[in-house]
Amino acid sequence: MDFGRLFDNIVSVTKESQLKLGYESVPFGINYARSSLLHLLGDCDDGVVPDLLAEFAAQYRDTLGDITYRTVSNGYRIDIPTQGVDYVHSLVSDDDFLVQFIKVIRDYTCTVDDVIAVFNRYSRKVVVEHIDNEDFDYLIYFEDGQPDAFWYCIDTQDIGMTYHRFTKEDYLDFGF
Repeated sequence: MDFGRLFDNIVSVTKESQLKLGYESVPFGINYARSSLLHLLGDCDDGVVPDLLAEFAAQYRDTLGDITYRTVSNGYRIDIPTQGVDYVHSLVSDDDFLVQFIKVIRDYTCTVDDVIAVFNRYSRKVVVEHIDNEDFDYLIYFEDGQPDAFWYCIDTQDIGMTYHRFTKEDYLDFGF
């Protein structure tokens, strides 16, 4: 089984947390809604998830350490040990898209054009859609998923800007 999407998601979510909250060499847990985890595992049947998570943990033990997982309300929790948290931290560089995106969006004076400029620095295949709903004003993502496969929902109505990011499948499931 190819666990690349799950691995990349764990790395990205862990990295995002480190960038927003600061890096600490401590274990980190990620709660996944059942549907989200099923998408990351290739839209498999819920009954095979424990076996697939055991296989994932074994496959990535050398990189992330002894991953543990358990069911939680409406999904699963994956716990990444210190070894994995440290590994993710070693991947962070100032050139990283997510580093630059968070740096810009945290600046309360930034505009949506500033945010779009960050995307455009990393690809010519950027999709920008104005969303007419009460939750978000813009949807921005890389058409080919490179260098980042998340779909970013930007809200410009708050003091400063806020964002949420989703996998493509989760975004479509939510029906924004």
